[in-house]
Amino acid sequence: MQSSQLDTARRSTLGVCLAATADRPIGESLEMLGRIGADRFGLLAATMSAQGWDESIEVIRSTGLRPEFIAGGCRAMHDGDGWERVLSSLERAVDAAVATGAPTVCFTSGGSGRLSWEEAADAAVDRFGPLVEYAQARGIGLALENTMSIRSAMSFTHSVADIANLGRRLGVGLMVDLCSAWQERGLIQTIADNLDSIRIVQIGDRHAEATSVPNRRVPGEGSIPLDRMVSEVSALGYVGLVDLELLGPAIDEEGAESALARGLEWMRTYVP
Repeated sequence: MQSSQLDTARRSTLGVCLAATADRPIGESLEMLGRIGADRFGLLAATMSAQGWDESIEVIRSTGLRPEFIAGGCRAMHDGDGWERVLSSLERAVDAAVATGAPTVCFTSGGSGRLSWEEAADAAVDRFGPLVEYAQARGIGLALENTMSIRSAMSFTHSVADIANLGRRLGVGLMVDLCSAWQERGLIQTIADNLDSIRIVQIGDRHAEATSVPNRRVPGEGSIPLDRMVSEVSALGYVGLVDLELLGPAIDEEGAESALARGLEWMRTYVP
């Protein structure tokens, strides 16, 4: 095989997350993908739930497109209530993944409440255990996502090291959000040590001085050295999905379609 062919064969898969258009009808978001030249996408469980699970599944299947993942947030504290609803929603996301051909359902760890990190992790193993079994029985992979610490209402796992630790205990894969972890000590080594568990790498830019969320920027327009980071991750041998997630005031002001199109073009230039 010639070197140019080898380079093409080793390129990561590029996709976009439809979080930026979460309030629009799913059919409109999928039509937008065609206009910006994207055929790989992830969408939010909250969008499917709000628009009707069955209706959402039918819309997706009618297009012939297959989601790369369905993302379910986890807004419950490990020392509080709300877990029956959260776990039921995640199981429904697993069912939707089966119906649409999505290989992965992503989720966050939930908040720790007044528990220590270790106590919250023990509680997470117990709470998510049935979900892990449910997904495994249906051939769907799960991926635990890291978040910024300001997202403590939905997660106590804010670093890649955190999700790697808890992910091993749960027996699930990882969704590595570089936008949330870019200043993590030893990040690339942690990714290298857990490469086999990583199902998705997610990107988005951000100004270092921003103190609110969501507040993402198109890659290359914030403070994060994403060009260097995606090259380092690729050099480790990662050739899976690299997903673009954009949302926040700057994205709304520009318009999701324009921002995602420009972000996708950045990815085509800089993601190996």
